[in-house]
Amino acid sequence: MIKAREEVSKLTIARMAVYYSALKKMKDEGELVCASTQLGQRTGIASSVIRRDLAYFGGFGTKGVGYEVDYLMSWVGEILGYNAIWNSVFVGMGIPFSGAAGYSQLLPPGFTIKAVVDLDNKNQGHKISGLNLTVHSPQKLGNVIKSGNISIGIIAVPPKKTQAVANALIKAGIKGIANFSSASVTVPDTVTLSQINVTSCLSQLSYNLSTPSTEVAGYQQGEHELHCALG
Repeated sequence: MIKAREEVSKLTIARMAVYYSALKKMKDEGELVCASTQLGQRTGIASSVIRRDLAYFGGFGTKGVGYEVDYLMSWVGEILGYNAIWNSVFVGMGIPFSGAAGYSQLLPPGFTIKAVVDLDNKNQGHKISGLNLTVHSPQKLGNVIKSGNISIGIIAVPPKKTQAVANALIKAGIKGIANFSSASVTVPDTVTLSQINVTSCLSQLSYNLSTPSTEVAGYQQGEHELHCALG
């Protein structure tokens, strides 16, 4: 039985995104069928965990045969909402013009940066060639979101500015926020929040490097990437 949305953990969804990336690479390499063990080798996630995750959403494979790569990738993408269009606004401060374009390369399928807002007004009107966009001032945030039919806000501002930016995005009608700032934000229940905590990620890395391997034996390879990403 397929689980209700609220019953599926954030870590399961994070792993599904990892599976999608691995399946896409396998498809690009011409692979037609894969077993959970092969997908595990690609992702560093135990095959038993992969089978359990996929079982949340129904049966995808054939016992003794495996999964059809193209079919599974398509279904995982549909589960993750990659077949929809998600217009996003990137909000930063003193944005390097190559930086905003760089963030766009990190976005999953379906996500598009439709507008860039810089808290530093002196950058208003500058062109970002990588995105073919013009930088807007924060005063235009509401109009930009409405005219661009934007539903997601990407925050990359200094910690002290983070909550104020989140509040402005919510007031303008944003339904989802991806926060790359090291400062956490609070949002109402009507808004979906993903806290992309790079500090947590690097802290996990330094911990693993400084801790004897015997003390982390049994720790599932690849799990730390998921934990740090969820911050």
